[in-house]
Amino acid sequence: MHLTHLSLTDFRNFSRLDVDVPLGATLLLGDNAQGKTSLLEAIYYLATFTSFHASNDRQLVNFIASKQPLAVGRIVADYRRGGKAHRLEVRLIHEEGEFNGNARLRKEVLLDGSKRKIGEVIGHFNAVLFLPQMLQVVEGSPAERRRYLDLLLSQTIPHYAETLSIFNKALSQRNALLKMLSERGGDPSQLAFWDEKITFSGAILIEARIHAIHEIETLASLTHSELTRSSEILRLAYHPAYDPFPQKPGQFALLLEAPINRTGIDKSEIL
Repeated sequence: MHLTHLSLTDFRNFSRLDVDVPLGATLLLGDNAQGKTSLLEAIYYLATFTSFHASNDRQLVNFIASKQPLAVGRIVADYRRGGKAHRLEVRLIHEEGEFNGNARLRKEVLLDGSKRKIGEVIGHFNAVLFLPQMLQVVEGSPAERRRYLDLLLSQTIPHYAETLSIFNKALSQRNALLKMLSERGGDPSQLAFWDEKITFSGAILIEARIHAIHEIETLASLTHSELTRSSEILRLAYHPAYDPFPQKPGQFALLLEAPINRTGIDKSEIL
């Protein structure tokens, strides 16, 4: 995939930007607060539809433009994928009125001129990003590692993002139902519907993450071995809160040198 042209309108500090992107390495050079990070943010947003720099999408719309009754931040990318030309456009529409104390924001996504759902488009435009704060993937909480995996897999596995959305919504609904049952009482059998959704979608997520960790370990361990002249061994393992194959009581753990390969696990076994 090759990004050939990027157009920004009322995005961050850009009121308007049109730039052709050449093949090969591109170096962005400029003073502070001139938009270098915002440019990278726009490109990565097209791949993940989430910002690595903003807490919500409203912050992405140009501050001056957002004061207007109707403001639209636009990111448009022309790119080639599989020998074919495509155009991906994201519109962040700032509307009058408030929702939960904030201005309303509506998001539209167009692929080759046709409006599409985010779940249908994510993965069509790919980008890899590394920032200093991404060291939190190693040093931070498990939530950081899950977020990294989810962003990675959403770009590489069709419908992963949609499955993740189904899982999160079902989990939220189940928690709300549990709270209601606790406070008001009711029929606990209502939980069965959400349990089934969580179980099925969760199994798909676990299976995908297991395969991803195995592939990352295969690639990363080779590079790590070269960097350390084979004096160290890098191993990665996925340990979900629900482990379909937990360690049996009294069982000794595997040695660090022993690779853990669970890619043969099928989601039916997880279920």
